[in-house]
Amino acid sequence: MHRRHYLAAGSGLIPSIVGSTGVTASSERKSLQDEPEPLEFEGSGATVSDEFELEGGVTIAETAHDGESNFIVELIPTDGDLSELLVNVVGDFDGASGVLAEAGTYLLDIDADGAWELEILQPRATEEEADTLPVELECEEPAWDGPFLFEGLGQANGTHEGSGNFIVEVLPQDGQFSDLVFNEIGQFEGETTFDIDGIGYVTIEADGPWSLTME
Repeated sequence: MHRRHYLAAGSGLIPSIVGSTGVTASSERKSLQDEPEPLEFEGSGATVSDEFELEGGVTIAETAHDGESNFIVELIPTDGDLSELLVNVVGDFDGASGVLAEAGTYLLDIDADGAWELEILQPRATEEEADTLPVELECEEPAWDGPFLFEGLGQANGTHEGSGNFIVEVLPQDGQFSDLVFNEIGQFEGETTFDIDGIGYVTIEADGPWSLTME
């Protein structure tokens, strides 16, 4: 089953989320047989979530914040290993990020001054379900897309109209390390090569309109 998830620009936060800090499994998405159910978190202000389990591998966080100050989200393993910074912005936010997480028990440490919501996904796919290249993507916020089936050497073309980071990575479904495609700051237009095999998910960190072509 092919998935493309970005949070829609301008989508409002649900009023009923305020004050809820527990973990729920979403029933709105149909999942692959081996794909963990999404986890949903909602609340307002600075919060530490309940503990939850991750199976490990590609882990996507879709987040939204309605506030004026810092919005920082850390994924913290309870066994004392290093945390992963999922979001670090100021003000309103609506976007996504991704990491390669180890299997284990985690909690979220959220610094916010307004209402927020967050969904954690651990997408899985077979080669038959993954899209082949070429692919063209564009958005105005941090986003993710996939699954894609990569077959070795390819070329990426990217543009970015923001003033901050423009970072494009491919998170492999089977692998321990991400592949960095672009790592730029500010306005950018350029191309590069990549050499990736297997199923992967693309994450894009940006603070303005961007486009990406991979072929």
